[in-house]
Amino acid sequence: MNPPAVGSPVTTPDAAQMAPEAVPASPPGAPASAVHHAPSTDAAPADTRAAARARVAVLGAAGYTGQEFARLALAHPGLELVALASREHAGRPAGELLPGLDPRALALPRVCEPAALGDLAAGGGFDTLVACLPHGAWREMAAQNPTLAAGVTRVVDLSSDHRDGAGGYAYGLPEAFRAALAGATRIANPGCYPTAAALALLPAAEDGWLDSPVSITAISGVSGAGRAPSLRTSFVELEGGAAIYQADGSHPHVAEIERQLGRLAGSAVDVAFAPMLVPMARGILLTATARLRRPITPEAARDRWVARYEGEPFVRVLEPGAWPETRAVRASNRCDLAVTTLHGGRTLRVAAALDNLVKGAAGQALQNLNLALGWPETWALPVHGTPW
Repeated sequence: MNPPAVGSPVTTPDAAQMAPEAVPASPPGAPASAVHHAPSTDAAPADTRAAARARVAVLGAAGYTGQEFARLALAHPGLELVALASREHAGRPAGELLPGLDPRALALPRVCEPAALGDLAAGGGFDTLVACLPHGAWREMAAQNPTLAAGVTRVVDLSSDHRDGAGGYAYGLPEAFRAALAGATRIANPGCYPTAAALALLPAAEDGWLDSPVSITAISGVSGAGRAPSLRTSFVELEGGAAIYQADGSHPHVAEIERQLGRLAGSAVDVAFAPMLVPMARGILLTATARLRRPITPEAARDRWVARYEGEPFVRVLEPGAWPETRAVRASNRCDLAVTTLHGGRTLRVAAALDNLVKGAAGQALQNLNLALGWPETWALPVHGTPW
């Protein structure tokens, strides 16, 4: 459907000469997708003993996202971590796989071969699978082992395999699609770049402000490339520099960003995306720039972002004049945003910062599980960053 018009009708013949119009914080007749409800911010159910528990296996536990999810899960009173699957580390103590954890304080499972998960699932050993595999690997494994794929109650896939909705997977961006995640049994976790891009542009897309194409640039920490060693991500090759890659539209996240922005806007949104690798371990700093269909004042734009994200525990709209930085959100499940307009209100500029391993991956997966299981959305998720 076509988004409703925003603000008063244009009566001046020359739109370029008219003053930017003020936009109400909650436009009348906003599309249903723009209506959101603040989630519970309770730390945990009043009686955690009465809360249902989920028994979780992490597939691909040796990778950065697998390790990050395991750390978060171990601090979650509703989750029982029963299996860590990794070919490389199978048979070794989990304490070796998860450096930094003290096994004296936690009951950790031993690391098993991925092939062992089928029998474990068939025997009721776990009900929730969190797949932290490279793109394509979980789809292939599920096809080869249908017993495993069908034998667990819930699957959260952190790869791109099901982000197009294939296999009945719900797209796991709570701030946009929260209702679809309640009770979901198959969840496709968004990519880190698409999460930052969607959160940055969501209010404008929902309200029909965007005049396609949208230009997006983003810098990312090296952990976004995965843990497998490569020359490109080695210290000597990366330290002291920054590099653009796949800026010709070939980056696989372009299709995902366009798909979700189009879904929010109700019409196609073309994206020009330039990702950059910088010498830091984690974090994404993204800037989105777009022409607006009608002029909007900087104050009205910020008011709209504040209104849209009111009650969202993991999205913070910064004060006017402040801009996001990655260190402020490091190790948190929070995304910081700043928004303004330029060129007499005809150009939108939004900046976003998040931790690619938490809100961009493992933290969002846990947020989605909380929603799927009917638990408080914020349960056991860090909202504060660790800047030093």
